[in-house]
Amino acid sequence: MRFDGSAWRAVVRLEGSASMELTGVAVSRAIPAGQMVAGRRVLVDTGDAGDAAEAILTAIVA
Repeated sequence: MRFDGSAWRAVVRLEGSASMELTGVAVSRAIPAGQMVAGRRVLVDTGDAGDAAEAILTAIVA
């Protein structure tokens, strides 16, 4: 995971994939910027349609 604090967006790598990444993922403002550390596991909600453009990072898992 990489975090852009100015845009409040992240790049996340999908678990089990060495190369598949979602870019420009919106991050919940409820997550403090200090918690957005590279390498952390996160929960991403892709919505009903599974559209990556509508994905939002909702929680830090570990």
